[in-house]
Formats: sequence, C-alpha cells, structure tokens
Amino acid sequence: MKRVIVILLMLSGLHSRPQGTTDINTNNLVDEVAKLKEVIKGLQENEIQSEKIKYMRNYQLVLYGIEIIKEIKQGTIEISSARSQNILYKKIIDINNPSSDALGFQLMDVIDKTLEDNINALPLVDGEKKRLKGQVSGLVEGLKRTFPPLQIISSAVSMISSFTTYKTRMERLDRKTDSIIVEASYPITKEIISKINLQMAPYIDFYNQLNKVNSTYENALYNHVIEYKDFIEEVASIQTTLESSLDMNQSIGEQINNIFDLANSSRQDFDYKKINENDKIRNLAGNCITVYDLVERYKKFTSDFIAIQDGFYKDYISLLEEKAKKLPIKDDDRIVKLITDLNNIKKGNPAENVIGFDETYKSKLKSITTKVVALNRTRF
Repeated sequence: MKRVIVILLMLSGLHSRPQGTTDINTNNLVDEVAKLKEVIKGLQENEIQSEKIKYMRNYQLVLYGIEIIKEIKQGTIEISSARSQNILYKKIIDINNPSSDALGFQLMDVIDKTLEDNINALPLVDGEKKRLKGQVSGLVEGLKRTFPPLQIISSAVSMISSFTTYKTRMERLDRKTDSIIVEASYPITKEIISKINLQMAPYIDFYNQLNKVNSTYENALYNHVIEYKDFIEEVASIQTTLESSLDMNQSIGEQINNIFDLANSSRQDFDYKKINENDKIRNLAGNCITVYDLVERYKKFTSDFIAIQDGFYKDYISLLEEKAKKLPIKDDDRIVKLITDLNNIKKGNPAENVIGFDETYKSKLKSITTKVVALNRTRF
C-alpha cells in the first residue's frame, strides 16, 4: 500500500514540472543576439560619426590652412622685396651724395665756398692763394664721386693745414760760390683750422648722424635676413609641396571641395573613412597642421620688420627736424617735402592713393589672424 502511494506521488511530481524549457533558452539567445546587434550598430554609428568628424576637421584644416599658408608665402615675398628695395633708405641715401641737392644745397658748393672764403682771408700773395685753391679744388673734385661727405671734408681740411709756401734766396758761400736757399713756411695756423672746423661743424654733425642711422638700419636689415632665412625657406618648401597637389593660382576652395567630394558628403552611404584615408588628403592635412606654428613665426617675422622700418623712419624724421633744419645753408621747403614723403611711405596718403607700409604689413597680418580664428572656431 505504501509503495502505491509513493509511485503516485512521483507521477504527480512529474506532471507538475514546467514545460518548454528548450523554448525559453531559445528566446533568451534571440534577445542576446538582438542586443549584440544593437551594440554593433551603435559602434558602427559611432565609428561613422567619428570618421565624419575627422572628415570635417580635415576639410576645415586644409581649406583654411592652405589659404593661410598662401598668404604667409605672399607676405614673406612682400617683406623680402621691401628689404631689398629699401624705399626709406633710398629716399634718404641720396643725401649722402656730396653732389646731391636734396636738402637745397650741394655739399661740394658749401665746402668750396667755406674754404675759398678762408683762403681769401689768409695773409698770402695772390699766387699762393691761387695755388692753394687749385690744390683743394682738385682734391675735392677727385674725391666727390667715390668718397662720402665726411671724408671729403676731412681730406680738404687736412690739405689746407699742411699747405706749405716756399721762399728762395741766394746766399754767397764764398767769392766764387753762391747757394740757393729754400725756406719753407706753414702759413695756416691752428686758429684758421679751428675757424674752418667751426663753420663746417653743423654739416659734419649732420652727416655723422646720417651715417650712424644708415649703419644701424643696414645692420638691422642684415640681421633680419639671417634670422628668418630658415623660416622663409620652410614656407617656400611647404608651398612647393602643396603645389604638387593643387594649382595655387586657381580657386583653392573649389579644388578642396572636389578632393573631399564635398558635394556627395551628405549622402547616407558616403564613405568618410575612405576619404580620410586618401593619400592626397592625408598629405595636405599633414602640411596644414603646421599652420599654427607658421603663423606665430610669421607674426614675429612681420613685427620685427615693422619695428626696423619704424625705428628707421623715426630716426630719419628726427635727423631732418633737429639737424637738417639747423644747417646754415639749406632749403626748408625741400626738407619739409622730404619729411612729407617719409610720412607717406610709413602712414600712406589716401588723397594720392598711397598705401603706407604700416597698413600694408599689418593688414596682411590681420587677414592671416582672422583666418586662424575662423579655423579655431570650426575645430572639433
């Protein structure tokens, strides 16, 4: 009797166990696969989004970067040309020519008149005066084409100070022999030389200061050439590399749009990764990534040159205002005209359609900086 009850209980237990265990396991697997697909889809979408961001970043970098490099290249050409032309320097350097009348006088005439007036006042016979004038005139004429004013003045004064007169007399040595005695004298006294130096002092001071300004400017320009030689060569090298992929004389934007296939970039099936891995695009982006460093160096390159020009301009204006206008012989109107010309070179003159070097170089720098700001705003 007990066995029958146990068997019945066992059978009852079997009938009470849940059915469809296999179906439950299958459903769980389907759910997991679906979840995995969602994860994969999300990863794929993230990858696509990442490639799209990279695509847009490269596009903006190349688009703005090439324009910036192009402007930097043009800026280096303009400043290099300005260094060679030396417009300010050429405007002033003519003054250092003894035959120039840029200030309303020729230094040669001033030297001739000053020396002639002093020679005429010397206690010499007319023949000796004429001889001295001839010597001085010949010296000045010979030096004026090759030597600067200060050396001509120095040489002329030196010749006058060493001028020697000769007087001969007969002296009997014995009844049969006479001797010719030549007596040399130096009629140019220290007082006369001091007087000449005093009269020429304003001109000596002016030309001495002019030489200092010119020398300072020449050295500054030379140092600028040396300091930025590598920078200019690097910019030229990058430009050459870019020219192997682009025509720099044509629209940069249109060429970049074609390379990036921008017209099709909004399509659902657009392959951003393929574009990003394009060798030409990678090379362009690689060159353009240097643009930030180039801009910083270009700023200093330009600022240093402007500072040189500005210093030179101020020194010249000061020289004309404080020295040239105080010369005993000069033409004030010509000096004012020269100052005006220098101001026009620096600041420009809209009335005469003249653009000053301040605006030229600073506007180029501003244009480049504006493009860098635009590039920074679009960075991802």
